[in-house]
Amino acid sequence: MAFPRAALLSPLALIALLAACSASQEPQPRDTSGSADCDAAKVDYLIGQNVSGYIERKAMQESGASDVRTLRPDDAATMDFNPKRLNIYTDPDKVIIKLACG
Repeated sequence: MAFPRAALLSPLALIALLAACSASQEPQPRDTSGSADCDAAKVDYLIGQNVSGYIERKAMQESGASDVRTLRPDDAATMDFNPKRLNIYTDPDKVIIKLACG
């Protein structure tokens, strides 16, 4: 019994097509344009204060960060490292207990 040649070529053609479509992606360089990385030490004096929109903006500006996020004890957060982001850690009563970049 002869095996049809088209039945064999069809899966091989599909594999070749899929391999051609899956181009590898080069890692993208980190964006180093714009402002320098943040420096949380510049805003350590805010520890012990209640966090507010005003405090967030002030901390972001003074630390040199381009982004800010406030994290309470049970908040979920991504583990990605962003050297231009200021993280404000608070206790359950929204009192700042720690400031860190990343």
